[in-house]
Amino acid sequence: MRLRDEIIVLSVLASAAAALGQSEPERYASREFGIYFDVPAGWTLDRKPTDGLVALSDSLALLKITVAAQIMPKKIDVREFADRLERERGLAAKGAAVAGLVGDAAFAEAKRDVLKPFAYDDTERVDKAREKYEKAEAQRPVDLAGDERGEPGAIPDERRFLAEMTTRLYEAEGRSVTQLIFYVIGGGVGYTVTVAAARDDFYAALPLGHDAVAAMKLDKLSGGRYALPDAKAVAAAKRGIIMGKVLSNGSAVGGAAVNLYADAASYAKGVPSHRARSNGYGEYTITHLDAGRYYLLEVYGVSDEGERVRSVQPITNIDVVEGRIVFVNIEVSRVQ
Repeated sequence: MRLRDEIIVLSVLASAAAALGQSEPERYASREFGIYFDVPAGWTLDRKPTDGLVALSDSLALLKITVAAQIMPKKIDVREFADRLERERGLAAKGAAVAGLVGDAAFAEAKRDVLKPFAYDDTERVDKAREKYEKAEAQRPVDLAGDERGEPGAIPDERRFLAEMTTRLYEAEGRSVTQLIFYVIGGGVGYTVTVAAARDDFYAALPLGHDAVAAMKLDKLSGGRYALPDAKAVAAAKRGIIMGKVLSNGSAVGGAAVNLYADAASYAKGVPSHRARSNGYGEYTITHLDAGRYYLLEVYGVSDEGERVRSVQPITNIDVVEGRIVFVNIEVSRVQ
């Protein structure tokens, strides 16, 4: 029996077992990053992989699917996000867009067929949505409250048009593993979903990965706790908002004091105009801010773990606009 046939048989058996109700599917849920999915029958879930947020492996350990997520300090195009990660991983110029490969007559027919369910590069639709939104915004008065249908007011709705995905395939010479990587931006978070297998097994094992990837509902990733509030939340908070996350080497720091100073004189006197404290996820929010430029934002105090922390580099000259959010992450160091 060929490997592909073995995989198909195992997949059918696993599906049949699930249909008979022999066991409830294990569910993975991350409220923090906005990822929810049921683990396919027979697959193994690793909640603490070394290279991501969560990982899945099929019953034969042929295929590994790894999900990583990182908070986005600013809005960037999904292609820029993909290019940046590829440079960091040494993959620059080694991948090709799956959407293009599927339509390439020179690409093997068997590979085209097996990749079709994964072919997704929706950036053109997103670009058109952005352009349409910006034109509509320019032609109507600002309405912070939004309407009853939840249409965005002065602030773009992240879930509406900042949810985009592109897929690239890596078959670089000299690599023992073939990878299919989805790059997704949604709700202020950048996600990567990597489907990897040995080169010789990749295309035979890939159909197994399709259901697992589909179950993650990549087009519905919300950004979880990092998603920006919608226009109605801003209206309720009134005026301007500064929000973000306190981080130490990429990890959240809870219980840290966050101080905002109106001007240099206030900073010299140690008298902040506004104070906040980061929660258990490292998040802080400063609301009810008057429009204008604020001199400095810093962190200095004791974390929930009892360690003294302070800003590595205080954030200066923050422009606040009424009815809008400024998103600022603050990197801190631990001090004696």
